[in-house]
Amino acid sequence: ASSSEDAEEMLKAVTAGGIKIVQITMSIPQAARLIENWSKKEGLLVGAGTVTDGEMAQRAINAGARFLTSHYTDRDVISVGKNNNVLLIQGAATPTEAVNAWQMGADLVKIYPIEFLGGPDYLKSLKGPLPFLKLMASGAITAEDAFDYLKYACAVSLNQAFFDKTLVRSNNWSAITEKTRQLTQKLESLKVAKNPS
Repeated sequence: ASSSEDAEEMLKAVTAGGIKIVQITMSIPQAARLIENWSKKEGLLVGAGTVTDGEMAQRAINAGARFLTSHYTDRDVISVGKNNNVLLIQGAATPTEAVNAWQMGADLVKIYPIEFLGGPDYLKSLKGPLPFLKLMASGAITAEDAFDYLKYACAVSLNQAFFDKTLVRSNNWSAITEKTRQLTQKLESLKVAKNPS
């Protein structure tokens, strides 16, 4: 989002569609205020994205962020996160970077930019020799691709799946809500199918 107003509308649209975990990128104007306001909402887990250093990590946590994500692994972000008991998602591209992130204390290792690294097949290749890694796929992931990634990852970042630039520029928030609802309903149906009682 290029403005906090757009970010606010984007958050409203995806949460109305059933999303319960949202990441507010620290590069958005007034990100800390958005985190503070949205972290008070019942049943919603709010985190901070694109956290680049320890000071930014602390600001996000003070605002109410319950998780921190970075596109790379940063020792200071990990230290601040561990001292404040928040979930840490740190970025990596190679097997060495992924293991280093894990060894430094990342709870999830965000493989980014996944579309350039080989997509779901790359995650599968990483998980083979490194089954202990808890991975998150991040990059240009579509709603349709998400399910292929979830075969090998604990989580996927779906900003581009929901926030088509044309829809955002035209303030078509209801279409974003509908796209989100379709995906969350599909996820729910898969959970039911996986765990019959």
